[in-house]
Amino acid sequence: MPEKKVIITTIKGEGERGEMKQMKILKCFGLPLFLLFILLLCGGTVKAADLPKLIDKTNCSQFKDLLIPPLYRAVERGAWVVTPGAINFKYKHLDSFLAASAKNAGRFDVNDAGELIEKSTGKIASTNFYGMPFPNIDRNDPRVADKIIWNFNYQRYRFMATTMHTYAVWINKTKDERFVVGSDTRLYMMGRPPGTEIRNPDKVLTYEFQKIQEPMGMKGTNSMSYVYIDERDNTNYAYVPAIRRIRQTTSTARSDPYMGSDAWLDMNYGWSGKHRSMKWKLVGEKTILVSFTSPKMIPMQDMPDGSVKPVFPYSGHAFKFGYETPGWKGDAWAPAPGTLTYVPRKVWVIEQMPVDPYYNWGLHINYIDQETYNIWYKEVYDKAGIFHTWVNILTHYGESPSGKNNTGIPDGNLYIDEVYKHATWPGNFNGPDTRMYMPASAMAPDNFSVNNFLLLSK
Repeated sequence: MPEKKVIITTIKGEGERGEMKQMKILKCFGLPLFLLFILLLCGGTVKAADLPKLIDKTNCSQFKDLLIPPLYRAVERGAWVVTPGAINFKYKHLDSFLAASAKNAGRFDVNDAGELIEKSTGKIASTNFYGMPFPNIDRNDPRVADKIIWNFNYQRYRFMATTMHTYAVWINKTKDERFVVGSDTRLYMMGRPPGTEIRNPDKVLTYEFQKIQEPMGMKGTNSMSYVYIDERDNTNYAYVPAIRRIRQTTSTARSDPYMGSDAWLDMNYGWSGKHRSMKWKLVGEKTILVSFTSPKMIPMQDMPDGSVKPVFPYSGHAFKFGYETPGWKGDAWAPAPGTLTYVPRKVWVIEQMPVDPYYNWGLHINYIDQETYNIWYKEVYDKAGIFHTWVNILTHYGESPSGKNNTGIPDGNLYIDEVYKHATWPGNFNGPDTRMYMPASAMAPDNFSVNNFLLLSK
């Protein structure tokens, strides 16, 4: 086997001075950190091959810049391990979607309230278009953070409509304590591919319906929301089985703990709230390690109606957690060692701050992929500015024979409450009618009427 060689470029100066400087850094920090330092200094890309097979408390200080702060702290105290590895796919959007996005260059802008507007008219964009509205991001643009979030929104909207079956488990310091099983259905009225448009007289951006099916004591505790295109607040409904009635709730109720968990509805997909309810700010960009639930592409199935049936890589209720691993001494909710594959990705670091003083949370920090615009992690602070919760958004990559993929749809969100030392995992599983790219014939606005909500809740 040929001997491996490491080529080290002089940092500053040449000849003996440069070599002496290199030797000092190597002596202080060791070869792995030195190589990482060289990559970051020279603007290079960190690759999985440059990383060890395991990052734990013994070596995490060498890779601190690649881990978001709460993940680093978890690894540092021995509560979590990170397992870098190689993936056999390119995590990307469809070429046709990217081509449509490129055609949107110069068409849109963002107004003072954060709403997406047509440049030609100055009015809120309310006519369907396909692709991301801002294909060329300028980090010096004063509205850059708003534009990044609008790209995040529209890369999701291309799915048209989705139905996901979800298993949510509550995890305390030692084990799982309760669960609920249900479904999450969404209809996107904007961002739909050409030829799939739906009449939208009510100017709705998205419809949502969350349904609880198990356990029996929680069955029928459902919720439904309309997020509007214009300045109107969300319309939110909840069905209460005990009184067999629907009640309308406020927009800030979407920041309440969902079913008593560590999650809330606005956090689905990393962010599912109304854009103008937050103030957005770009605070940086960096390369971090993000997690996939499978290192391999998982084929999806094209259905006769044009929808796609995804397949999730784990069986049963979820992937394996620490508390299910014999001998594990870390956090009970930490993914079992080797369960996730971590790879480097470049991200935007975006802050969001609620506008409504009655919103339950304060500062949010988002780590958003610079290429695909999905959210990988979130950090959330309470209204007093104290760090409270972080979210690890996990995904895999799937593709159907027709070329449609699942980029932007997570397998689930792992919510970790660092104050009360508790976690919740609402994760998707392989349900019989789990679908993406659902046409109007399979999912239309009528499915989200109040009468149908009442019928499905009883």
